[in-house]
Amino acid sequence: MRQTSDADAEAWVLTTEPGRALLIEVTATSTYGPTELQRWRRKAAPELVAAAVRLAVGRSRGKAKFTRAEAMWFEPVGLEQATAETVARHKASRFRGSHLLDLCCGIGGDTLALAAEAHVCAVDADQGMCRRTRWNAQVYDVAERVDVIRAQAERIAYPSQWLVHVDPDRRQGNTKRARELLDYSPGLEFLQALPKRVRGGAIKLGPASDFLSHFGAGDCELELISLGGECKEATVWFGALATCRRRATRLPENVSWTDQDGPRNPVVPIASPLAWVFDPDPALGRSGLLDSFAAANGLARCAPGIDFLTGPEPLDSPFLACFEVLEILPLDLKTIGKLVTARKLGPLEIKTKGTDLRPEALRAQWKPRGPHPATLLLMGGKGTSRAILANRRSPAAS
Repeated sequence: MRQTSDADAEAWVLTTEPGRALLIEVTATSTYGPTELQRWRRKAAPELVAAAVRLAVGRSRGKAKFTRAEAMWFEPVGLEQATAETVARHKASRFRGSHLLDLCCGIGGDTLALAAEAHVCAVDADQGMCRRTRWNAQVYDVAERVDVIRAQAERIAYPSQWLVHVDPDRRQGNTKRARELLDYSPGLEFLQALPKRVRGGAIKLGPASDFLSHFGAGDCELELISLGGECKEATVWFGALATCRRRATRLPENVSWTDQDGPRNPVVPIASPLAWVFDPDPALGRSGLLDSFAAANGLARCAPGIDFLTGPEPLDSPFLACFEVLEILPLDLKTIGKLVTARKLGPLEIKTKGTDLRPEALRAQWKPRGPHPATLLLMGGKGTSRAILANRRSPAAS
């Protein structure tokens, strides 16, 4: 995390007349080159100019997560780790009508949503983050329902009847995001003990982390949440807030599939691609519910361990991207490149599973110029490598 001195500089930009004037000027500029920086440094110290740039960049990037980003106070790592507003509101709906504790609140992404449901005590060990949460609570008109405390999550005392949300730090000063819960802060011991200390709550974990190894058994509910087709987080619900064992949720459609919706021991056949191939939402796969969903909908897997599904008819579901199969090809890049050129394909959507091929690199290699849009589904695997030329089915076609 950044030092408090950065927060002091940012506070000057946000709360003083010359600081706000500088921020307006910086925000109106699309580039931050030497000429611009030199001009601004005639008006303010370098650290204040740097603070204004951080705020402007943060607000610009924050628009992808928050509806009021243009007035918020962001910090780069805090923004990256912050829960998107749509996801936070989805989670907060379970916390209605209770006193809440939001541990490791960061810039306040979850706090803001929780405060719309109940009074929140937001806690963070970083004073700068505490200041940012207070500011952002004012932006969202919930400041009267938020108390912010600087403390370490492991040391603060709270009533056992409260509900708790915790978003552990997944970096701890490192540039790379931790994938193992043992590297989280607060650590695994604290996180696993939390369900025994309070009557209910939620633990936010990275969707690519080893959450199944540590929370896959017991009475917890594991919810994998996707937003716009990207898996955003694994939420461990415990105590009074757990409703099932597994849940996959897709936002903003707000649809879920749980372990109670399909067969308990699904058997999904393996079949060569049929007339239609489906790319499932990643929340289904990460939650372990893909086979349950496939079996309940009469679908097969295209290959063992490959998360492309197939069936004889189109299937309309928010959890599925639906593709009509035009041609099945060997996974030979030269052959596919010649086909792309000969048929004048483009723009070209490329989806890969079971292979380390990168769509952007393939597009650069093949240079699809069109004018015929198409999709290529590329799947690896021993003995099952193939490419499928397909057309994406629009939801409007249903």
